[in-house]
Amino acid sequence: MIQSAAPQLFPEHPAPDSAARRRFRALARSAPWLSTSLRLELDVPLIFAQHSLSGTLGMILRGREAVAISDESDSLRYQRELFTADRGRDYVAATESSWKLPASLTYPVYTNDHLIARRPEIDGYQDLLPLDFLQSMLDPYELAGTEPASLDLAFEHPTYIHELAPTRSEHGRAQLSAVLTAGHSYHSSSESFALVPTGTKALIILDLETGICVERRLLDGSQPPLRIAVLAKNEYYIDSLFTVATPTMTDVRAHIPWTVRAQR
Repeated sequence: MIQSAAPQLFPEHPAPDSAARRRFRALARSAPWLSTSLRLELDVPLIFAQHSLSGTLGMILRGREAVAISDESDSLRYQRELFTADRGRDYVAATESSWKLPASLTYPVYTNDHLIARRPEIDGYQDLLPLDFLQSMLDPYELAGTEPASLDLAFEHPTYIHELAPTRSEHGRAQLSAVLTAGHSYHSSSESFALVPTGTKALIILDLETGICVERRLLDGSQPPLRIAVLAKNEYYIDSLFTVATPTMTDVRAHIPWTVRAQR
């Protein structure tokens, strides 16, 4: 493994061994299988803002099918869902994801500590998420690939793990923190955002309970860090939180304008 000449972030921890690196990579693959819903707090710098979403935001996410985002005043800023999409026979016949996987790969292969050693191809978040970096942060499998490299050799993996340490968030949540650089086989899951850009060294922190990336900070650049706080997981959220309410009655208290045609 390549050792950096720069000062270490975790000098009290020894260089990670093969078992520790395998565990970090398995955790990076596991996020879609570790929770059914998430309640998060996002810190979005202006450089990453889209759809007027920036600053501190609250987000609820139900699986990979629905999201709602609110601002600090609890006003809804964005919502989208995929659960009302057509799932009839025409959809199944026209969607290759319904038949392209062999039966042996439709379920993940688990490690002894119930993380993902090998994962099947999944659709991702499609166009559900409004911010480009969220796809990679919420499912950081790009750090490890969909399966272990041959003989678990570091240079065959998408990223090099220079440092690795167990840490805790300010809320006391258990985490795994790693200093990474991109390898020659690294490919980001988003076309416009990479967790570990080529030629840079990044601090990546994964939440141990959910597998999502809760902090990404470039150590040799001026780009602001990205942070996500996990507030809750596996809460129940009803459909109406993610859909636009349809009015069913006319508000008779409001003035109804009448258009009077001009006489000819």
